[in-house]
Amino acid sequence: MSDAGLIAGYLAGEGESHRQVARWIDEVLRSRSLSLGSDREDAAQETHRRLLIALREGRFERRSSLRTYVWRVAQSAAIDQLRARARRKLEPLDDLPEPAAVHGAPEASLEREERRRLFARVLDALGDECRRLLAMAVFEELPYAAIALRLGITEGNVKVRALRCRARAS
Repeated sequence: MSDAGLIAGYLAGEGESHRQVARWIDEVLRSRSLSLGSDREDAAQETHRRLLIALREGRFERRSSLRTYVWRVAQSAAIDQLRARARRKLEPLDDLPEPAAVHGAPEASLEREERRRLFARVLDALGDECRRLLAMAVFEELPYAAIALRLGITEGNVKVRALRCRARAS
């Protein structure tokens, strides 16, 4: 199948086109040199997301084959995934304090309730935009890239808005 046919099929969600692109992505992500391990599926999803956006926006200029373009996007997503893994700080479980008992002292329950009320007051004072942004970042635990995609803005804009919302909450 031609590159143009594969692109059209991939964007239309046709099974064979999607499987071919997925095979190319998998070839890259299974590379031993990348050592993605459990992060391979996340990198594959990110590659598909980036490809869909780039192909819809017409950023594939056909200077190379579609396969080469897919490989480059997959390699970039894999490297970003590895960088994100390196930034995560893992604490040994032995160093963590023991969790408090669920049916602990009445003071602990009152303290938790007071924190909830305080947090609710802070959220109410922030406004709809900040509440929505914080809900995605804190409760849904979405990365800035996913929030940017949902809101239709750049990742840098999400970071600036989050910083401003945190400053308002202080």
